[in-house]
Amino acid sequence: MKRASFILILFAVLLLTAHVVAAKVSVTLELDRREATLADAVQLQVHMSGARSSDAPPAIKGLESFHVTRGGSASRVEIINGQYHSGVDFTYYLQAGEKGVFKVGPASIEVDGKIYKSNVATLKVMAAGTALGSEREPVFLTATLGSQKAYVEEQVPFTLKLYLRVNVSDISLELPETGEVTFRQLEKPKEYQAVFDGTSYRVLEVSYGVMPLKAGRFRIPSARMGMTVYTNQDRRSRGLFDDPFFGGALRTGRPLTVSSDSVALEVRPFPAENKPSDFSGLVGRFAIEEKLSGSEIHVGDSVTLTVRLKGEGNVNRLPDMRMPTLAHLKTYADEPVFETRPGANGLIGSKTMKWALVPEQVGEYTIPPFAINYFDPKNETYRTANTKAMVLNVLPGESQKRITASQKEKTKNPANHSKQAVKEIGHDILPIYTSTSGLRNNAWLSSKAMGPGNPYSWVVLAIPLLVYGAVFFGLRFNKKSDQAIYAQRARKAAQNFMKECRREKKDANGMMIAIRDYINDRFQLSIGSLTPADVPMLLVERGVDPHTADRLRNVLEELEGRIYTGGEATCGAATQAIGEIIKQMEKELR
Repeated sequence: MKRASFILILFAVLLLTAHVVAAKVSVTLELDRREATLADAVQLQVHMSGARSSDAPPAIKGLESFHVTRGGSASRVEIINGQYHSGVDFTYYLQAGEKGVFKVGPASIEVDGKIYKSNVATLKVMAAGTALGSEREPVFLTATLGSQKAYVEEQVPFTLKLYLRVNVSDISLELPETGEVTFRQLEKPKEYQAVFDGTSYRVLEVSYGVMPLKAGRFRIPSARMGMTVYTNQDRRSRGLFDDPFFGGALRTGRPLTVSSDSVALEVRPFPAENKPSDFSGLVGRFAIEEKLSGSEIHVGDSVTLTVRLKGEGNVNRLPDMRMPTLAHLKTYADEPVFETRPGANGLIGSKTMKWALVPEQVGEYTIPPFAINYFDPKNETYRTANTKAMVLNVLPGESQKRITASQKEKTKNPANHSKQAVKEIGHDILPIYTSTSGLRNNAWLSSKAMGPGNPYSWVVLAIPLLVYGAVFFGLRFNKKSDQAIYAQRARKAAQNFMKECRREKKDANGMMIAIRDYINDRFQLSIGSLTPADVPMLLVERGVDPHTADRLRNVLEELEGRIYTGGEATCGAATQAIGEIIKQMEKELR
């Protein structure tokens, strides 16, 4: 109860201290996959950030070929670094009526009378397969490339799909090792239901960006996924602690490794025609932005020039731009800031460069455009992104204005600048001593004042010792308190067990549950499933005599036999035996 109250109070304080940020409204459209069949239901989500409500539900284009089912909406509130963020998520489920490649979006949302639009997503719909003569394995792995052809260092989507008809755990991925390509994970793994060859599967999808490093034809070797596969276990072989109540499952696990097929990739070199002389190998789609913090300043002041390169592709090749040298204009460069994040089709990145510009003379300065060259693989052509020329107008500084004004005054009245006699306008508040004769002996500053005869000196010396002693004994007391609390909980666990056994006449299964609860409470554990074979090792590690631990194991095995071997499911004399064992354990643990 106290903990819950503390959490509520803390949450209220966070709400009161959080800064409410009027964030800019933004809308994002997202599909849970890029490929589907006619039998699949594809999840579509529209995320609105910056507002908790809209004037109307989203209007989404490109849904004419789909049967749409609305999944509802949910509001969200986040407090990140003391700032308040809100948003709404709208969910829909799409089922295609025909195969093809469809553009879904943009989604339009109206907030306070203003329309906001999202991105557009692409969905490829294929015909639902029919069941084959030989049934597929319950677990298999496929690998697909977004394109069979690419240019050097062009990002190609590489998708791995693990199809499952059984339960698995402990999944691990081993990507192929090859010197021709590099892998970079893009989106987070997705999980959804899909139909393959007429059979419904649970699909785990992982997306990577493949970047070929040299031209040529080659195959990307198989990827491998290892996991533990679970199958149904015969009920007759079940043990007590396989019961679902104990967190066990009616299944056994076996290791399994599945491999995908290798995929072919043709990597083409860059065309020589129209290739810029300063082409650095940048491949993808890029843009460049510029910003001058002010277009008019005074001499001696500074202005900040910001140039930002951004785009999608091999963003690690984004170059450092250089500020051209201009006469009478000093430049001071900051360190470039490079940022990347995964996108649906590859890495998205940006590089931001800043310069502080300080003019030394009055005049007009023209900053020439910045430009970068890159290769656009979709259009198979070289492109140039550039900024516009910027003009900086520099006015006289304040010091120059004062100098000019004083020169004008001298010209008008030269007599004002003739020599004048020195006047005494005041004295210092305190006199200036020229010798030590005026200094008097101060009792508080004398060496005798802080000597052994002064009680104040002993108080000052004793303060650190007193503080150290208080901290030392406080820590010792706290440690003893923790040990006392643990011992109290341990005694209470044994008392609760004995009281419960006397109050209720338990059957064998109930007694097993009571023993499990006692062990959890006694040793501050959270065990959900425990076999009799595990008991000796667990108890001996915590200080119980091996003989006593073996006695408890024998009793548990007897109870388990009464439950699952067809005998009478009662405790018999086990209740008294367990009580004696518990008492013996408590003596050994003191």
